[in-house]
Amino acid sequence: MTGKELLSIAVKVESTGYSYYSKLAEKASGDLKTLFQELANQERDHAKRFEEIMKKYENDSNFATWQNEEVSGYAETYAKAFIFPEIENEQMPETLVAAIRKAIEVEKDSIIYYNELRLIVPDPKPVEEIIKEEKEHLRKLSEKLTGEDISMFSEGSMI
Repeated sequence: MTGKELLSIAVKVESTGYSYYSKLAEKASGDLKTLFQELANQERDHAKRFEEIMKKYENDSNFATWQNEEVSGYAETYAKAFIFPEIENEQMPETLVAAIRKAIEVEKDSIIYYNELRLIVPDPKPVEEIIKEEKEHLRKLSEKLTGEDISMFSEGSMI
């Protein structure tokens, strides 16, 4: 895969994350609604930032080919095995706990993928900033999963 294709995957991941969190926000209330709205907005911002990275390099004659074969091969395989199945499965979980667990898995997969992507991008700082924010998403979701405010929900609580 080329650098452009790898960045396009990142845009798709973030756009799908925006859609997912937006749908959860519509169904949630209180603090969870606020959290999901915040995450949705940040995912939309991440998609725009990945698009900006693509634009930055689109006039670079090497953009279509810059890559580290080992890294890009791993990133491509990882995307096909873990990220594509998640983002192509648009079915919403039926329970709050399942919805948060799915979000955690996607955040973890995104972090792994972006860590590989940053090794290919000539200026990795913008990708590193997104990774840092994704880790914060993971922390917030994990706190919700283990925190008191979700403990009132059983495994079968509907969203």
